[in-house]
Amino acid sequence: MNVQEAKKEIERLSCLIEEHNHRYYVCDDPKVSDEEYDGLLSRLKVLEGQFPELCVVTSPTQRVGAPVVSGARTVRHAVRMISLDNTYSVEELEAWHDRVIKGLSRADVQWVIEPKIDGVSCALIYEDGILARGITRGDGEVGEDVTHNVRAMRSVPLVLTVPDGVVPPALLEVRGEVYMAKADFEQLNDARKTLGEEPFANPRNAASGSLKLLDPKESSERKLKFFAHSFGRLENGVPVKTHWDFLQIARAYGFAVSARVVCTPDFDEVVFTCRGLQEDRIQLPYDVDGVVVKVNDMEDQKRLGETMRSPRWAVAFKFPAFQATTIVRDIVVQVGRTGVLTPVAELEPVLCAGVMIARATLHNFDEVDRLGISKGDRVLIERAGDVIPKVVKVVDAALLREKVRRVPTDCPECREEFICADAQAVAYRCINPACPKQLERRLVHFASRGCMDIEGLGESAVAQLLEKGLVRALADIYALKREDLLKLPLFAEKKADKLLAGIEASKARPLSRFLFGLGIMNIGEKAALLLARRFGMIDRLMAAAPEELLLVDEMGEVSVAAVIHFFAQPGARELIENFRAAGVLMMEPAGISGGKLAGKVFVFTGELQRRTRPEAGALVKALGGEVGSAVTQKTSFVVAGGAAGSKLEKARSLGVKVMTESEFEEMVHAKQS
Repeated sequence: MNVQEAKKEIERLSCLIEEHNHRYYVCDDPKVSDEEYDGLLSRLKVLEGQFPELCVVTSPTQRVGAPVVSGARTVRHAVRMISLDNTYSVEELEAWHDRVIKGLSRADVQWVIEPKIDGVSCALIYEDGILARGITRGDGEVGEDVTHNVRAMRSVPLVLTVPDGVVPPALLEVRGEVYMAKADFEQLNDARKTLGEEPFANPRNAASGSLKLLDPKESSERKLKFFAHSFGRLENGVPVKTHWDFLQIARAYGFAVSARVVCTPDFDEVVFTCRGLQEDRIQLPYDVDGVVVKVNDMEDQKRLGETMRSPRWAVAFKFPAFQATTIVRDIVVQVGRTGVLTPVAELEPVLCAGVMIARATLHNFDEVDRLGISKGDRVLIERAGDVIPKVVKVVDAALLREKVRRVPTDCPECREEFICADAQAVAYRCINPACPKQLERRLVHFASRGCMDIEGLGESAVAQLLEKGLVRALADIYALKREDLLKLPLFAEKKADKLLAGIEASKARPLSRFLFGLGIMNIGEKAALLLARRFGMIDRLMAAAPEELLLVDEMGEVSVAAVIHFFAQPGARELIENFRAAGVLMMEPAGISGGKLAGKVFVFTGELQRRTRPEAGALVKALGGEVGSAVTQKTSFVVAGGAAGSKLEKARSLGVKVMTESEFEEMVHAKQS
């Protein structure tokens, strides 16, 4: 191969590799396997090795260069990177809107709404279409030169994508957020724990630390990504008139831009979108801590101007924090419904993600050792969505530390022996079937909304029933009488009648919810549904051989062994007979495997009137359909109630059928007739 042939092949491979980088890291739509990609990159490296004079700085092989010898140098921003003012309520957001309208002396304003990625702000500078420099925000005036690590990020174009014959701008500065996806963050922390290193507190800290690494190879392995969100400078390029136009141009140049960006002239839709993103934040693959609202027109932005620290034409609508710091009052051991002993930190109450938190799980005793936690420590806690809060790390150790006993000598509730629940000696479990705390937890779980949905049978009611000896096993709740309940301090006539009605209604719940309510080890809600669909009734399931159970989708040997062990216990068989005698159905609706909504995927959003969203979802599952948490191309229907979230807009953009709650009810009943 001569030089001309090599040059042509190197250019072809470089373009092809960068196209695959864009599809994988920006579009999330890879077209080749990792093996094929590695083969292309390997071929390019070989050719550049044979013809080193053809290797240019923009080659895909040069993304990861040599480590930086010394610390990152500081660089002064040509245009200051100012921060945003924050709002924390709809009222504050509307007050900002009123100031903008007053400042422009007109109401016909377009707004752009973007997720506020919780990452590290960074400016990327391109000269004649080629990446020249990456600078962190720093203090807004001066940032750190992190070009070596920015070049290693495959979501960042080394060369701007422009049509043939079009000259790229002489200078373009694009600003955005460097972040780490949640899945990559979890993978990184797992690896650090394995190596005995301190895990990062959150994806933002991980991204910040990774961006400042001196070795770009190590930084590249951490899979940092970049979302473009702001316009910095432009010289000798197509004039940008609106922020929305800039985002489209950025996409065309090869940058990743959030798919959740919205442009609208309706400020009510701005508020609607902010609420929707707050509702959906836990489902996003990356962390967001709010929404940024901007005036779209660039001339309007200039008219509004900025203060010493922030623009008047943009504002952040901040979500309640998922993390907070507080003091550990005590460390106790909690007994779960399966007997597992879990260490729990009792905390000075603190507001976190809009909820007052007073307890946080420590998961297991190995985690207690890893954290080095003690009574009196100040700790960082985290709460994601409805997940139980957890302790992330000790921020400040107490002056007088108390040694935490690693493992108790017996069950803290019944004082009976316990066993190691797994081979790694991480989990321990009380094996006393009469342990009162286990029964209490099992009863609360059995009555919960996702199981038998018995309203009124919460923790306080269960505690009183156990204290008075009215319930000694799960099935005993079906023998409760009105006069029994009226003897308890918690119950008056109306509340007693309501609980008894709930208990009676629960008898008709499908087998899937009953199985989940039994609390069989390793059998969660999905596994219970699959088993119920496969066997239809409790007797067939109890008679099933291991080989039959293994035929059920997603059932492995551990789950199968748990089912076999549960029903092999004499007490379990007796319990089922007691349920049967009480009139509990323990059957899945007929024909569910090819059910009336089989093959249909429903997503619910907004406030329903006829039934709660979990109840509507349970109805869909009972008729053979599936319930999704996010709107995708696979979604069949989106059922929109009052104040529907951003899922409604996503459905419309994807062309997914949207129906009202009334239409959903009509479909269900029409199918059943």
